[in-house]
Amino acid sequence: MALEGYQVLASSTYEDITLQFVKDNFEFYYVKSMHKFEAFNFPDVDEILELRDDSTVAPNCFILFRRQIQSCVSNIGLRIGRGALSKHISHIWKELGKNEPNLVDSFKDIAKNVARIFNDRQLRAIIFDNPT
Repeated sequence: MALEGYQVLASSTYEDITLQFVKDNFEFYYVKSMHKFEAFNFPDVDEILELRDDSTVAPNCFILFRRQIQSCVSNIGLRIGRGALSKHISHIWKELGKNEPNLVDSFKDIAKNVARIFNDRQLRAIIFDNPT
């Protein structure tokens, strides 16, 4: 897919691979590498909660963002080592904090909602009978 009229919001080059986080004229986000674009979607709270069934901790905003980027990179067909991908994602996240703070805030809101619901589900009530 070739996109015309997009703005690069963040870019990371590491080990001869460049990843870009871009936004088109319609306010849709994409991950771009070489000439390939992959749509970047915001995670769904219910989907995140289903994936976290065995976990004891709710994911933070960066972990949620990382998961979405990893999916895009995989769909583009790139093979990037775990360490290199971490460097790319960290750099993109930091740039987005400066260039597109509303996107970062959206991930913070999603993480807060997930944490609230997750923690509510983890609470256990103990009822004691009062003999008096």
